[in-house]
This record gives sequence, C-alpha cells and structure tokens, in this order.
Amino acid sequence: MENQENSVQTRITETDKEEIKNEQDNYKKLINCPYCNAKLIKKGKRKKKYEFIQVYYCKNCNKKITPLIAKNKTYPLALIIDCLSLHNKLFSFDEITEFVKERYGLNLTRQIISRWIKEYERYTPFLRMREFASKKYSKRDLIEESKLIHQQIYNFKFHRAKLDFILSEDFKHYKFKPLKQFLELVSAECPHQIFQNPTKRSSEFKEKFNLNEVKIISKNNTAVKIAGFILQAVSNNKLRHEKLQEFMLANDTVTVASEIPVLLNSDDLRHYKHELNFEIPFTLDDNEYLTGHIDLIQVRNGSVYIMDFKPSAQKSKPIEQLTIYALALSRLTGLRLYNFKCAWFDDKNYYEFFPLHVVYKIKKRKRLPRDQKRLG
Repeated sequence: MENQENSVQTRITETDKEEIKNEQDNYKKLINCPYCNAKLIKKGKRKKKYEFIQVYYCKNCNKKITPLIAKNKTYPLALIIDCLSLHNKLFSFDEITEFVKERYGLNLTRQIISRWIKEYERYTPFLRMREFASKKYSKRDLIEESKLIHQQIYNFKFHRAKLDFILSEDFKHYKFKPLKQFLELVSAECPHQIFQNPTKRSSEFKEKFNLNEVKIISKNNTAVKIAGFILQAVSNNKLRHEKLQEFMLANDTVTVASEIPVLLNSDDLRHYKHELNFEIPFTLDDNEYLTGHIDLIQVRNGSVYIMDFKPSAQKSKPIEQLTIYALALSRLTGLRLYNFKCAWFDDKNYYEFFPLHVVYKIKKRKRLPRDQKRLG
C-alpha cells in the first residue's frame, strides 16, 4: 500500500496525458532562417521512431531545417529533459523508468538514462551538488513547492538544498541567510488576500525612473545556453516560463527559487524616500500595495540576482519592473539594495544592471575656489 502511495507522485491524470500528447508535437516554431534570416516555409514532417518533427525550408539558401539543437536522437527531447531533471531531483533510475512508462508509454533502460546524464552534463551542473543533497535531504524536502492562487496560479518553488550549499560553500554568500529565511516562510505566511484582490502590479507599472546613471551590461551567461536547450522543445508561450524555470531550478547551481511573490506598500516607499533618499517616482496610498512575482532568483558571485525571462530580450527593457522587484525583495529580506542585481534574458541575449543605480544618484559636490575651505 505504501509503495502504491509513493508511486502516485510519478503518475498523472487523464488531463495531463492529453496535454502531454499535444506537447510532443510542440517543438519550437521557426519563422526566419538561422543562416540568412529569410522567411521559412513548412516542408512536411520527418518521422522519427517515437515522434514527428516539423521540417522547414528556406528558398533563399535552399536548406531544410528542423527546430532541434539536439539532433539524431531516437527519443523525444521533452522526455530526455524530464529524465535529466528527475535525476537531479533525487529520483532513482527505477523511479525514472516508471515515470517515463506512465507519462510517455515508453520503456527505458538504466543504460540509456546514464548515457543522457553524461551527454548533457554541460546543462546540468547540479550533478556535482547532487551527492551532498542526497545525503541531507529526501526528495520531498529537496524542493519546497506551493501553488499560489493570486488572480492566476503561480507555482512557487524553492530549492532548499541548493541554497544551503551556496550559503555554506562561500563565505561571501553567508550574509544572504535572511533570503533563505524569507523563502522558507513564503508558503506558510504569504498574505494571499493582498495578491488575490485587485492591486497595482509591477509588470504593468508605467512610471519612469531616472535612468541617466544606469548601465545596462550585455554578457555571456549560462542562462542563455540553458534557454536555447529547453526552448527548442517548447513552442507554447504559456509553457515557456514553466519549463525553463523547472529545468534551471533542478539542474543549475545558482537558481534557488521561482515565481516568488513580492509586494511594496506605502511604508516601504516612505522608508526609501525619506530615510535613504532614493528617487522613487510614484506613491502609494496607505491601503494600496504594489505586487508581483519574480521569475527566478539566483545567488552567485556575491550578489542576489533577480532574473526575468523575456522572449524578445533584445527589444525588452523591463528596468522599472525589475527595480520594483528588487526594492520589494530588499524590504522583505532586510538585505541592502546594494546586494542585488537585476537581469533579463532569452535564448540569445542576457542583460543586467544594478537596481541601486536606478534609485540612488550620487550628487556631485560643488568645487570651491582655491582660497576657500570646506568646513567639517
């Protein structure tokens, strides 16, 4: 009986099966040729052993193209991705094969799964933390998960083992212990009624901050590589965030939480404006709240990163939205805004900035004549 109850965690409903059936043909849709940027046309489907792949044709360079980076694979990429994530969620090989049989109707061997783990290890650096996590945590305690009904459903997740490892591994990260304390309490103490009632949302906020001293830096980042790997198997816009968040949380070494609820109220704004002299271009009434949900939080290189996936990162500039997230998380955790960085990315580009530079401007002191001295 107990074994049956444990196996229920890997089983799915009939509705889930229908969604999965639709997803298996749901690879990333291509519009422009990656070689010459000309418009592509659909040119039938290529039959593989367990799926069909859409083929595109470019008239300009006379090439046939598929949306897959990972090519020459017998099994669907979505299946491979699931196996990689389950392994790093501390599932055994037997549990993974049972999951795949139930979800995809296919039989896998231990050897096949082991080969995938080795082949795709560049996308799953959490492998080196896995042994540490398996000794201290069970599958259930590894990742805290909670569904938040906040006008729509948000899947809040917190990787407890990973953040523990990060805080203990590097001394410069130990000061972020209040972040862990905050994340531990989200499921139990989040004021859901504030998020459920109509409020001002950070993502819809149009007030402009003074960006004169803000430097937006483009970098090469692992998040871009992982996005390119995951998004080739997902064309549904609604599923992009969920699939990417799930994979990064389970498989990289820096992502510690996803879909984190944050809020600001009038007391927070008064603190920033009057006590810290921050330039905040808006106000809130005493009964108003500014709310939002952070896509991803990472801890790396001595900073807490607030990350946002944007399908067209090069065209987007969510500086106001991310700055509000940073202000809110700073107040909720008690960490200085100096400790935060904000970034947005897609499968091609990554950009980051300091939110402190958005709200705090260094005022240059006037130079006095040589024959005068400044008192004090």
